[in-house]
Amino acid sequence: MSRLLVASMGDAASPLTWSGIPYHLTTAGREVGFVSDGLRLDVTRERRRRIAWNLWQIARGDRRGGYQYSVGFLERLWKPVQGQLPGSTIINCFQLYPPSVVANPDVTRWFFIDLSLTQLFDYYRIRGDIGRRMAADAVARERTGYARARGVIAMSRFTAAHLKDVYGVAADRVHVVVPGANLDPSAYARWEGSEAKRREAGDRAADILRLVMVSTQWERKGLDRLLRALALARAQGLRASLKIIGNQRADLPAALTDQPDITWLGRINKNTDADRFLREVADADVGCIFSRYEAGGSVLREYHALGLAAFATDAGGMPDFMFDDASVTVPPEAPDDELAARLLELGRDRDLLARLRAAAWRRRHEACWSATVEKLRAVMAPAA
Repeated sequence: MSRLLVASMGDAASPLTWSGIPYHLTTAGREVGFVSDGLRLDVTRERRRRIAWNLWQIARGDRRGGYQYSVGFLERLWKPVQGQLPGSTIINCFQLYPPSVVANPDVTRWFFIDLSLTQLFDYYRIRGDIGRRMAADAVARERTGYARARGVIAMSRFTAAHLKDVYGVAADRVHVVVPGANLDPSAYARWEGSEAKRREAGDRAADILRLVMVSTQWERKGLDRLLRALALARAQGLRASLKIIGNQRADLPAALTDQPDITWLGRINKNTDADRFLREVADADVGCIFSRYEAGGSVLREYHALGLAAFATDAGGMPDFMFDDASVTVPPEAPDDELAARLLELGRDRDLLARLRAAAWRRRHEACWSATVEKLRAVMAPAA
């Protein structure tokens, strides 16, 4: 394969870009000689242009959102790196290339996406924030980009089916590869070494069910549902504790947060305070996320990489981000009492919980970026 470059909306070599996905792909790919570099696309230079563009959109009777999809923005964003592109293969974590790159015969293009733009606009319910003309034009260019790419790699079967059914991408050009856990690799290696020694001495036996939820979007991710279900389950005898990382207690209605044995840890930076993040999450038995709609849920990969069972909804692409033998799932529309019943089951059936956690620990490396890179290599190499 020719020189492989990772692209995203922003600096693919920065852990701050798109939850760290391009960064971890670049880092893990470099270690095995699969990825050459991450493209550094500087989105900060466009702030004044974005303001002017938004005002122009409003003046022409449209909504102001969608600047990041515009041709002018994309061409300017990619212009500084154009000299690096001839003879290269690019795997783009964003749904659009600039037209000049789409038309360049000296570039081999791939996509690695969680959702199409149509899914992003409609499934994620943001179409009302995007200019109508801009949205239609962006999707038209997206279709062209997929048609002229070597292949489109979706992060879930949910999105892969959509690409084939709605965008008409040929089945043999659509692939599924789930991203890895966005965890600092050095901190993870340290944690894994100490955890392995601890488990050799015998796995812990807790007398309460230890839950953790990592989220900064409490409503979409369903933290309110977890809190209501936990209250119901406790009323029926469940003994449990809960750590919440990300959301602050003040973010939610007081009626939900006024419970005992809940620790609100707030935001923990996974990059600058990586050891603490891993320690706090891994101290639980079960990682929770009850999304009402979700492209995939990278936190599920983090839970499993840290040897936790998962308790989650199966919304959108989430099933592909979980291990069947390490997870308990409910439908996204499941009522609170159903969630409470499953919590009670996890709290009372210690053998079940032990099996789920053992499966996660045994398969933890499958949730890491090293495994994802090998799957990407297997997909992309035959087409090189």
